[in-house]
Amino acid sequence: MKRDARSYLYRVAIVLVVVSVIPALLSSAYNTNLIMKQTVQLVDSKNETELIRTGTLMERTLQQIIDFASATAADTRFANLQTATDQWKAWSELNKLLYANPFIVEYMLYNGRDQSLLISNYGIERNPQRSSVPWIITQAPELPLYQFELKNGHSQQGRPFVSIVQKLPGQQREPNYLLFNVDLDKIYNSFLSELNVNTELNNYYLIDAVGTIMYHRDKEHIGKPMSGMKHDDSNIRINRHKLGAFNWELVGEVHTELLYKDVTVLKNKVLTVVFAIIALAALFIVIGARELYKPFRSIVSRVTESEELLRKSQLRRLILGETALNPHTERLIRDMSSRLVVALITPTPQEDGEKSAEATATLMQHLENRLTASFRAELFREPNGDGLALIQLEHGDANRFVTELLLALDAKQLESTVISIGGIHSLDNIHKSYIEAMYAYNIGRIYATDSWLYCYNKLPMDYEAPLKAPAIEELELAIRQQNERSFTETLNVLFSEQLTVVEYNLNFYQVVSLLLRLFGQNSLSFLNELNRLITDKGIMNVTAAKQFVFAKFHSYRDYAEETKDYAGKIRDYVADHYTVNFSLDEMAEHLGITKQHLITVCKKRYNRTPVEYLNEYRIEEAKRLLSDTRTKIADIGTRSGFNSNSYFAKVFKQYTGITASEYRELLFDRKREKEPQTADN
Repeated sequence: MKRDARSYLYRVAIVLVVVSVIPALLSSAYNTNLIMKQTVQLVDSKNETELIRTGTLMERTLQQIIDFASATAADTRFANLQTATDQWKAWSELNKLLYANPFIVEYMLYNGRDQSLLISNYGIERNPQRSSVPWIITQAPELPLYQFELKNGHSQQGRPFVSIVQKLPGQQREPNYLLFNVDLDKIYNSFLSELNVNTELNNYYLIDAVGTIMYHRDKEHIGKPMSGMKHDDSNIRINRHKLGAFNWELVGEVHTELLYKDVTVLKNKVLTVVFAIIALAALFIVIGARELYKPFRSIVSRVTESEELLRKSQLRRLILGETALNPHTERLIRDMSSRLVVALITPTPQEDGEKSAEATATLMQHLENRLTASFRAELFREPNGDGLALIQLEHGDANRFVTELLLALDAKQLESTVISIGGIHSLDNIHKSYIEAMYAYNIGRIYATDSWLYCYNKLPMDYEAPLKAPAIEELELAIRQQNERSFTETLNVLFSEQLTVVEYNLNFYQVVSLLLRLFGQNSLSFLNELNRLITDKGIMNVTAAKQFVFAKFHSYRDYAEETKDYAGKIRDYVADHYTVNFSLDEMAEHLGITKQHLITVCKKRYNRTPVEYLNEYRIEEAKRLLSDTRTKIADIGTRSGFNSNSYFAKVFKQYTGITASEYRELLFDRKREKEPQTADN
């Protein structure tokens, strides 16, 4: 025993020593990597500085070209060239300027009237289509005065150039134009050729504002978009410098893999050695830890398995309503959110009974994999082969959840199962979601035997939007008024034996919907009773269905108290909404009763229809405004809820016998009569 303890302590000591080596190695790797990064940053900074320096010099040169072209175009010698003699004289002057700027290799004078070109060191060209600027005929008229345009082109020798085109001022109808052809080869050789010495490492070229390549060492790329160039983006770093004079950009591409090749090789060698040592040390640590942990592994494994089984067992009992939420249960399932939904998964029957159990188990496993991949879900296997899924939602939208569920499962899985979904509840009310899922299954399968999805919040009958049976409103009124005779007669009509199966199912569904609304959507006891009725006696048992509904008739609260409550709700609704227009249907829907019942309650409580009650309330508000404020009468009608002054005047006179202005004058006279008496007192 002592020998085993001593051996165990030795192993602990060895593991601690190996562990202490790893931080030192990691620190060395970090420092090495930091030095390499700083080296790379210095190289990048040098390349970027070179790009900026070259771009600045090029920008200055291009601006000089623009200034020279603008000054030449503004020269009075070229301002008004009306005759051929004037144009030849101007051409002669241009020839003298041919070598004034080393980058301008050719001057042209275009006559807009006869569409001819005077070309330096050449002479006259009557057909511009044969020149290096064939576009001048169509594009020159669009140029504004004193504004230059840049046009790309090639000389007759194939040398690329860019033309600076300017319209000349003058009195003639068709103006003249000056063209300055800038040799791009000279610009490249003067600024970029030295930067492109190492063709594998660097590539500098020019692009315009829209990304078209203006000059490239590879002439095939000129005139093509920059985006069309194929290169490895992971190894090519692109820097740009704006050339404002021509609205171009100087682009520099650097092959970083070649640039940092030596640095990268050294860095990889150092890091490889360091991480190899770390990996070896980690291997020793893992082996040592496994040896140290071995006595506790089996104990921890058993405890973990037992706690997981206990957690799932408590969660299942909570869903089925067999236990209530308590501090011990909360400790086990504390990671549950407040938006939970229960789904019953019922496999469809198989033809082969012997293979059914195996196929069902396989199907449930596939469903569990899909659900856990798409949601935070847990699946419980029931003894009868059904599944019970508890799903945690990130939102409270039931329709959105149904859509997400349909997308998570494939067509074969949906065809092989019936999924019934309850409402969204918190953990302490999760049993309600289970009951609602059972209700959705029992009710839903009646109306859509070929369906595979039933949702408590949206049953299949709701999707079909059935017409409401007229007797439903009579049944609701009979329940509210506790009129047993009317209730019995209406119930016999709704559950008559002469009805077809479809009509019977429709009526049953609507009666259940009515009872749910009357007793509250969250009435858990009602759903429990309904599920037991469907499970034990079946939905087509007319006698059992009528007895169930009749029992609910007697358990409804007294109509007089209910009428008193709704009278107060009518009063509050009118007080909150009298300034806006609303319909009786909207008011009835807000109160949770039918329009007919709304009229009945209002007549019984206030001895007037809802419209009369609303108008009277509005008139009383108008009388208050007439008495307490100086508001205009036209505005008082609007503030009282009347949408027109004529209707306000009509209703006011109907209820008071006088007009609004007469009412205000009457109040004013009464106040004036009281003022002297008050003064005498």
